[in-house]
Amino acid sequence: MQRGARILIVDDEPNVRLMFRTTLAAGRYDVAEAADGEEALGLLHASRPFDLVLLDLRMPLVDGMETLRRMRDEGLLVPVIVVTAHGSVPDAVEALKLGAIDFLQKPIRPEELRGVVAEVVARHGSALEPAGGRPPTTSTIEGYRFGEALARAKQAMNRLRRAEAELFLRRALELESLSAEAHTLLGVLLMAKDEPHAAREEFMLALESDPGFEAARHNLKHLQARFSP
Repeated sequence: MQRGARILIVDDEPNVRLMFRTTLAAGRYDVAEAADGEEALGLLHASRPFDLVLLDLRMPLVDGMETLRRMRDEGLLVPVIVVTAHGSVPDAVEALKLGAIDFLQKPIRPEELRGVVAEVVARHGSALEPAGGRPPTTSTIEGYRFGEALARAKQAMNRLRRAEAELFLRRALELESLSAEAHTLLGVLLMAKDEPHAAREEFMLALESDPGFEAARHNLKHLQARFSP
């Protein structure tokens, strides 16, 4: 079992958060809690990386679906499992489209929860693990194909290794210059580096490639609101 992996529990019910925390503490996970999506997004931005988010759907202020949308739009690529008592097939489909990796129904048995979490952490690795070997360079990533470079960029963003993420995103764009997703992720990184003009250019390129790409449109709107006089 992965020791020290960080799990964020997002649920408006204190009893549910307590049960999940108690269950996961037995597995020596580092657990944090949020009572709604707004609080969760703040933790995801402010603290060291999480390895997994357990997300309820029905919550006040910012619900689970909106939290998933904003995580995707803001470049927060942490694995998410939706755990809800109010799910339906359309909800599951929508959550998976927004990036969730699994959809579980409450009530869930403690042993089932521990098993699912252990499997996800083992599959995705821990954000606390150091990168193996030397950091990648432009010359060492020349052999990466587009999908591989994009996947490595997302992994690096999740682990807050922004220079590495930018390197892989630029490699991905060398291979597919019209990728709206890669342009948008690069724009998110540039916003984090306080380079609004460069970020705006990436969002505009994303929308030129795919006018319906909502993540680019959302981030461009956020950027304009943030830096407007």
